[in-house]
Amino acid sequence: MSDRILEVRDLTKSYGAIMASRRLCLDIDRGEVHALIGPNGAGKTTAINQLSGDILPDSGSIVFDGVEISRMPPHRRARLGLARSFQITSIFDDLTVEENLALAIIAHAGHNFRFWRNCLKTPLVQRELPAALERVDLDRQAGTIARSLSHGEKRQLEVGMALTGRPKLLLLDEPMAGMGPGGTVEMAKLIGRLRGEITILLVEHDMDAVFALADRITVLVYGECVACGTVAEIRHHPTVRAAYLGED
Repeated sequence: MSDRILEVRDLTKSYGAIMASRRLCLDIDRGEVHALIGPNGAGKTTAINQLSGDILPDSGSIVFDGVEISRMPPHRRARLGLARSFQITSIFDDLTVEENLALAIIAHAGHNFRFWRNCLKTPLVQRELPAALERVDLDRQAGTIARSLSHGEKRQLEVGMALTGRPKLLLLDEPMAGMGPGGTVEMAKLIGRLRGEITILLVEHDMDAVFALADRITVLVYGECVACGTVAEIRHHPTVRAAYLGED
């Protein structure tokens, strides 16, 4: 088995005259937290949407765990072990925390077809739900309606739902966006606990969090990779400092 779980080569995507991805190359190793950073408009979300299959590239290749997935629909990528979160939280606001997780567990296991049975009574859910709640530190909020959660807790729930599928690679698209300091700390702790267990591609503007969590960082400017390296290498890279981090 290769140590590399994702290999992206010459990924290109344009919208008219705007080149959102410009021959993008990206390598991610198993078990690492790999951050994708860049100024607004650098093409980070376009890149992650192409990896998840929400949009298709104009050209280039994406190989995930040894399988070419460049033209593969999102649901097939998910079955291979690729999961993601979104900038805008995607949960069922009118259901409880445990009901959200239960539906995710059932969905990842395949259709249940027992339409009139309480999903919380399903043997599979009863086996897996306690660990799913504890994993994202929401066991005390199990019966809380999702709408009542803080923004940070909603983010934790969304990540928890993605984790029920036991992904090999988790794409996190700005998981700390809109959070206060407390929520940011909790999400950073969650990502830290997942390090080494699940490979993570982290798109994030919070540079303190990126530098604290990432094993390696890739920097995008105008859809193109301008640097890739460790935190120390990126901190002192002259092109990165000029284009994104600033001289200070």
